Amino acid sequence: MAPRDARCASCDCARTHALLVCTEPCLELRHGPGPPLRLGRHPDWAPRTAAAFTGWNKVSRRHASITVEPDGTAWVEEPEAGSRNGTYLNGARIAAGVRTPVRDGDQLRLGLRVSFAVRLYGPEPGTG
Repeated sequence: MAPRDARCASCDCARTHALLVCTEPCLELRHGPGPPLRLGRHPDWAPRTAAAFTGWNKVSRRHASITVEPDGTAWVEEPEAGSRNGTYLNGARIAAGVRTPVRDGDQLRLGLRVSFAVRLYGPEPGTG
């Protein structure tokens, strides 16, 4: 695997963060270390994505969350209750309630139709 880019092509920032890009619906999310970024249709649980997923009934109200650590590692997790149509990382379904590592260049899919390209920026994991 090629070394991780130091600066984000989208925001030109070297600060540690994940960039999730979805073409349909058109959505670009930047998320840094701190509380998880929640992906879903519930406006209180997932305020940054709920409006974009309105009408996408294959995306659960509480579908999954992404966490970025200060050292540059990233994780995806479905709630313990799971999601109706599953969360997939590089084509493999992840288990509900289990933090699963996400790497630069991975594909994250919610159900069968909503797919994100994942880019990680900042220090290589374990070097921050």
